[in-house]
Amino acid sequence: MRAALVAALVAIIVGAAASACSVDGSSDDWPPTATPTTGASAAPGSTPLTEPVEAPTQLKVAFINLLSPLSRDANNPVASDTFDQRLEIVIEELRAFNPDIVGFNEASWTKATGSAAEKLAKALKLEFQYARANPWFPGQTQEQSDETVKLTGFEEGELILSRYPILRYERKALNPRTSETGEGRAALHVVVRVPGLAETIDVYITHLTGADEKVRAAQGADFLTFVSATRGSGPHLVMGDLSELPDRGVAQALVAAGLVDAAAVFPGIVPIVTCCRAAIIGEQPGLTLRTDYIFVTGLPVESVGMFGLAPRKRADNSLVYASDHNGIQVVLRLAGAAP
Repeated sequence: MRAALVAALVAIIVGAAASACSVDGSSDDWPPTATPTTGASAAPGSTPLTEPVEAPTQLKVAFINLLSPLSRDANNPVASDTFDQRLEIVIEELRAFNPDIVGFNEASWTKATGSAAEKLAKALKLEFQYARANPWFPGQTQEQSDETVKLTGFEEGELILSRYPILRYERKALNPRTSETGEGRAALHVVVRVPGLAETIDVYITHLTGADEKVRAAQGADFLTFVSATRGSGPHLVMGDLSELPDRGVAQALVAAGLVDAAAVFPGIVPIVTCCRAAIIGEQPGLTLRTDYIFVTGLPVESVGMFGLAPRKRADNSLVYASDHNGIQVVLRLAGAAP
């Protein structure tokens, strides 16, 4: 899906450049500030939440690829037209799960749909950090990327929400790019302090390309190097749409590095399937594959499940799904957990 987004972005940029020579940066619809390209920083913007008096005994973690509202086909606005309702489905199901940490791929801002990050954080009452993936073209600085966002009226990237204080964060642009003329991939790392744990938790999210296996393998290797170089000594979580099955290279490399694939802890009991619907409108066949993951170290897995499986009725009585992916939800044990 993300390749389609960048193709559309390129078309928008070309069209906008032909009709305008300057950009008005005073829009009231400006999206949340993207994270810097390098270095780890203290988390800005969101107000730290009050830390619970009692230490929790569980950590609830969820992840979903949201399906961006921007489509390659201007004559097929379904992803955009349904975005608000689809986001409400995600919010409703996450409220029922009551997660402590949530990750999202294809978290977007557009002039038409607004900021998914801000809507999700407000509705779920969680802190957030966001890392822009696109538009961020080769050689651009943060400021130049910001200008491109203003010009195109769109951005998308990786998002992490947390019930507990986010102490610092950093963005990593993955190499190689999926397309040197446009599409980029990014990773986001946040450090979270959970009451009762002696050490902080490192949380990572990324979304690898599905277009080219060699490129995906190289992006995966770059991501794993990033994780290895920045992780602390405490527990850590890795989540995202890796665009490949559990027995393939990147997923297996993460397992070989010592991470536990949470969905594989209870094989055969409830198959975790996340990918991918051909359409989000109308009744769709059940999914049979998994390309989405929550990996963990240092915290035992108590249960694994899914969300976003069932469609909801629209005003015209047609059915709409939350995304072309199902989400994953995991409950981890904190009481007595080893760091």
